[in-house]
Amino acid sequence: MVAGINGVAVGAGLSLAMAADIRIAADTARLHPGYLRAGTSPDGGLTWSLPTLVGHEAALRFLLESRFVGADEALDRRLVSEVVPADRLEARLLEFCAAVAAQAPLAVRRTKRLVARALLVTDIDARMTDEIRDALAGLRSQDGQEAVKAIIEKRAPHFRGR
Repeated sequence: MVAGINGVAVGAGLSLAMAADIRIAADTARLHPGYLRAGTSPDGGLTWSLPTLVGHEAALRFLLESRFVGADEALDRRLVSEVVPADRLEARLLEFCAAVAAQAPLAVRRTKRLVARALLVTDIDARMTDEIRDALAGLRSQDGQEAVKAIIEKRAPHFRGR
């Protein structure tokens, strides 16, 4: 899931943005937790997603400071991965999504699942087993075979999600 942040993301809107896999912000975007100001604690999964993204101390500091953070500072704090001019946000989102969509769908799904599970699996042997299983399944798939053939033939692959 890719989030484009264009404007102000506060409270639940911030939680929704932080739940995305990739966050691209307009240079005019501003982020604010908003919860303490409202006399409550975070919701929407923010107490899981934020520390996962930026670490325990950085998450706690952002939440407890309870102030607006501009796009450039959000990038420095790793709250977003990219900042673009506001008038380019939609085009950049489409460009990024098109680049991902051009990849083998099975490989994208497996990669996302492996990365998402990285924090849940504490056993490196289990992690390596999962990676090898998924990599071999990808290579055996029609898309995997097409990718190898396209590399050899020096052409763009034609993926079908199989």
